[in-house]
Amino acid sequence: MKDKIYRLSPYFIKVILLNIIAFFNYRKRNTSGYSMYLKKYLDSWQLNFEEINQIQNEELKSLLKEVYTHSPYYNKIFKTKNITTGDIENNPRNVLNKLPLLSKADRRTFSKEILNNNPKRKLVEIGYTSGTSGTPTENYLDQESIDRSFALWSRFHETIGIKKSSKSVRFSGRLIVKPNQKNKPFWVYNYLEKQLLMSTYHLTDEYMKHYIDKLNQFKPDYLDGYPSAFYIIATYANKNNLKINFKPIAITTTAETLYDYQREIIEKVFNCHVYNQYASSEGSPVITECKCGNLHVNIDSGIFEFLNNKNENAQPGEIARMVVTSFRNLKTPLIRYDILDTVLVADNQICNCGCNMPIVEKIVGREDDLLWTNEKGYVGRMDTAYKGLKGILQSQIIQLNHQDFIINNIIDENYTKEIEEKFIKNLKDRLGESVNLKFEYVDVIPLGKNGKFEAVKRKFKLE
Repeated sequence: MKDKIYRLSPYFIKVILLNIIAFFNYRKRNTSGYSMYLKKYLDSWQLNFEEINQIQNEELKSLLKEVYTHSPYYNKIFKTKNITTGDIENNPRNVLNKLPLLSKADRRTFSKEILNNNPKRKLVEIGYTSGTSGTPTENYLDQESIDRSFALWSRFHETIGIKKSSKSVRFSGRLIVKPNQKNKPFWVYNYLEKQLLMSTYHLTDEYMKHYIDKLNQFKPDYLDGYPSAFYIIATYANKNNLKINFKPIAITTTAETLYDYQREIIEKVFNCHVYNQYASSEGSPVITECKCGNLHVNIDSGIFEFLNNKNENAQPGEIARMVVTSFRNLKTPLIRYDILDTVLVADNQICNCGCNMPIVEKIVGREDDLLWTNEKGYVGRMDTAYKGLKGILQSQIIQLNHQDFIINNIIDENYTKEIEEKFIKNLKDRLGESVNLKFEYVDVIPLGKNGKFEAVKRKFKLE
């Protein structure tokens, strides 16, 4: 109902409504519990591995004990496997390893049974996933889960130099203004948090100069949101010699996979570092990039298991499916949740930033974003196929079956037959010589669900 009223309202009413909602959200998120968890998370950021590991063990023990008592779904599993509270106290990791994986389908089907009915966890908010892997799923939150989530987000910001008082710009899938709006403004300002929310649905050549002018006038301290939005703006500015006349502290990306070719042009145009991170609206534990450019697994936010396609622990250099156990969503507990997102596993590394938490090489994206061919098997991170190619403004790879692909391209005058031939070679080097590639040249590539750009789409399920 709130969304419907907002959508149908004139612009000045939208501004009022957004700021009323922002006021209540601010009160909900800025609590004494939030402050306590932020201090706790900041204190643990540079602990040695043994100390962080001990924190993780204690958090796991507490989570398992609580769901044993208050979640009908998990209580039934514990009893079926003859697991007692004594087992949890003595060896929580051994107990965790005995539990089955929680699939996306089971997460939806048994959502009410999974719920933590602890009386102290009063329901504060119901959120919804974007439904990129099917039907959107309800996500129940208590106050502690909200406090933990925003404290972890704030820690990420503080470790890269962003202060709470900083001015920001956000690009997300929210319908900030009407999708068919023809005139600026394509943004709404949140006065309380000094945040300019900009639409991702109007990033066309016709309106792009308005976006750049507004950014230059607003001069945010940092920007966050979909990498595809920043990439579109940066590409347009670079092509048309339009200057960004401010230097942000950082750009942080979310919700989509950040590709190397996107990072390169965004950093060039905005003259600042782009920081990647991984989280989920369902409340998974988080992975965040540090000032040294490494992606740290925040093991005080949960437990990650990195599994290869044989369901064995992945080795360095392998693409791994993430199975997560979360300490930040306690009302809707996620234990050994097969979240269908993937990373590239790194060698054991020590980071110079001072954080001793483990590192992953890359956040690859959803398992649905992985391609598969008879010749090459699993294929991820297709962004390397675009390296050094001029004239491609935006591109999308759609895999129809094991051998057939459609490549949608938005191009400019720099795109030549030689570039196309090199592109075909790059794709076949990665996908195999026997694949069939059909190139389509289009003016617009439609956004996917929730305003996200889908760089890779696979139209069939993997066995």
